[in-house]
Amino acid sequence: MKLSFLQHLLTKNARMLIALLWLISTLIFIKLFGIVTNLEAEKYIGEAEEFIKNGSLSAPRFWFYSVTIFIIVLALKLKIGLIGAFIIQGLLNLFAYLFFYNEIKKIFKIPLTAFFIVTYLMLFWPYQSWIVYLFTESAFYSLILILIGVLIRYKPDNFKNISIISIALLLVIISRPLGILFTSGVYIYFFYCANKKWKIILGFLSLLFLIVGFYVVNIIFSTITDWYITKPFEQESVICDLPNANPTNTKLNLNTTGNPVYQLFYYVTHNFIHFKHFAGVKIQYFFLMTRPYYSKAHNYFVLVNTIALYILVMIGFFVKRYQIDKKITAFLLSVIAIYTVTIIFQCDDYHNRFILSIFPMFVILAAGTVEFIVLSLKRN
Repeated sequence: MKLSFLQHLLTKNARMLIALLWLISTLIFIKLFGIVTNLEAEKYIGEAEEFIKNGSLSAPRFWFYSVTIFIIVLALKLKIGLIGAFIIQGLLNLFAYLFFYNEIKKIFKIPLTAFFIVTYLMLFWPYQSWIVYLFTESAFYSLILILIGVLIRYKPDNFKNISIISIALLLVIISRPLGILFTSGVYIYFFYCANKKWKIILGFLSLLFLIVGFYVVNIIFSTITDWYITKPFEQESVICDLPNANPTNTKLNLNTTGNPVYQLFYYVTHNFIHFKHFAGVKIQYFFLMTRPYYSKAHNYFVLVNTIALYILVMIGFFVKRYQIDKKITAFLLSVIAIYTVTIIFQCDDYHNRFILSIFPMFVILAAGTVEFIVLSLKRN
């Protein structure tokens, strides 16, 4: 009786509790870190001022960071300053959580599961602390939550719903360049939802997408002045822009002619042992989130959380009666897979920002396993 009452109380007041928890956690992060407007934030503030002054950004690549830039533009235009920009991005984050909660309730059997997912994300400080940084991460993470919610709410069976999903995806893409990786997940989601006729059409279109992707990758790596596709392997970088302090001094067989994709292919096929070793190190850094420059307490904290999540996710694959929602699961797993492949062939982020982008996906999958265990115990 008491448990049922508690469940009813939490479910009935979930949105208010989420808003209150969000406010408390945000105030704690402000107390700890302040509102961070220096370091990387200076780049986006400068671009916002550039846009206000000249009506354009200094380089086309900044359009892939434009959500945060235009949040700052809006704040400066409204004369509420950088604190105002923080408030706007904070409200976007709060809306994202409330919308995300409202939609993921639909894929679980116990309403409280969605509440605890949101609570966990807010309490996992490596993820939620980005709320006080005027970097692109805050808006990026918020828009990813919104995209997941949109995919749950809108089945792509008419033009209106497809348009809404496409807009949500576009906002993710223009909030951070890695947002483009979500395109593959949305495509898999569309494919899963399609009928037999549309599956055939999408199958043929996938060949077109692969060709377009091939040219896009080549264009990107041919036009970036401070990066090239084999750089992380030549520098033996696990973390982007941090060359290996203890290089193996392996003499690599490289091909500097041809397009970037061919150069990468040549490297992998002619230096496979070197590639395999550093691919393994990158996977370890990516999934476990530990860093030698973090404190032991921090590393133990993330290890306990991530290992528990991964174990629960893996258990879910072996439970036949465990079902969240097949099309949403396909989306989540495909995005996790494409992120992993991207890290293997390039490098990881200094502050775990790459895996934190998809961290909610692990939490959703793990929560499905926990819910199954709870329901099984209740039945028994």
